[in-house]
Amino acid sequence: MIGEGDTPSPANVSRMAWPILLLLMLVYSFSWMDRFLLIILIDPISRDLNVSNTEIGLLTGFGASLLYAISGFPIARLADRGSRISIISTALGIWSLLTATIGMVGSFTGLALARFGIAISSAGCSPAAYSVIADIFPARRRGTAIAVYSLGISIGTWAGLTLGGLAADSFGWRNAFLVLGLPGALFAFLLFALVREPARGCFEAGQADALRNYSPREALAFLLSHRAFLGIALGFGFLSFAASAFENWIPTYLIRAHGLSATEVGSVSGLFQGLTGIFGALVFGILSDRLARWDLRWYLWLPMICAACAGPTILLFFLMPKTGAYACYFLIELCVSGYSAPLFAASQTLLPPRLRAFGMAMMLFVLNVLGTGLGTFITGWLSDLIGGTGPAGGLGAAIMTTQVAGLAGLMALLVAASSFRQQQA
Repeated sequence: MIGEGDTPSPANVSRMAWPILLLLMLVYSFSWMDRFLLIILIDPISRDLNVSNTEIGLLTGFGASLLYAISGFPIARLADRGSRISIISTALGIWSLLTATIGMVGSFTGLALARFGIAISSAGCSPAAYSVIADIFPARRRGTAIAVYSLGISIGTWAGLTLGGLAADSFGWRNAFLVLGLPGALFAFLLFALVREPARGCFEAGQADALRNYSPREALAFLLSHRAFLGIALGFGFLSFAASAFENWIPTYLIRAHGLSATEVGSVSGLFQGLTGIFGALVFGILSDRLARWDLRWYLWLPMICAACAGPTILLFFLMPKTGAYACYFLIELCVSGYSAPLFAASQTLLPPRLRAFGMAMMLFVLNVLGTGLGTFITGWLSDLIGGTGPAGGLGAAIMTTQVAGLAGLMALLVAASSFRQQQA
């Protein structure tokens, strides 16, 4: 069994930490594949089930994200006290089976129930996974470790967009969900059978209250009074709002504005949102660990630099001809990939071991409700409101309008950086 009899010392990474991390990364990739599978198939689903942009925005954005975020709290409380590996594997099995059932729905109501079920079960993945990572990697290696875990975003995005587009054009959108949904259920069983639950707090051994259990009231009071943690959560949420408005709607924009097929857009978006993200996540994760040796605030400064580049480039995307727009697309995804690993690594250094899953649940609550949820939903709503005579309607204008959220994200991270070192110490 992976991890059995292998405990890391306070200064080193155990020999089984990397295999466990790679398995967690694959679990995470299934989560994102299922999410972007729905995004690349918006058009055929909308036609067959008569679904509007606002309703799609509810399913891919606010509605699903709200359920995901709320469900994360009770599941995270279980993860801080029980077996995180069991929780992760069970969640993966449930959401994979629900993804497969989308291929059999016949109405918007059935689609919504399946999508919301996926959102609730997916909440069992990341809070528990981040807690596991903090127990198998020391603080100064977590930026790199979380970057590797974050590759699941890029791999899953690529698989959902590229394989989803190919499967839909070859077999129809319903069969695409069946073909790509079922493998996750098998992998859930393998994860449960192969990985042992790691010990908690090995890198905090000897610290006061390292393994203290927090009541729900104590946990909430700790997080709400922590200025640096709240600044990171809000900053990440606003940056995600702006990024999600672009990423979740740009495949549909390209299909409608340029008349491309799902396979063509899936290949382009899969390359930029997937493979570019892999490169960017690794580079920025490793770089943040290196720079943090001199100043821990680089875990915040690096995402701020990325955000300052991404926002204007998104606006430029809609003003450029096709070749220039694709160059902007590449730059946008490279910059956006620099958010996750440093910010999650920074937050982990601020939280005690028995509060890490719950802290991540709160951070993901803000990230998904404010970021992915409202960003995607408001963009769809604005596009319907703005309208227009072109094939893409008001979608381009809506995406550009939502980029103002990036400025709020930068301000929140600046507040977090001002108190980060003091509160981390």
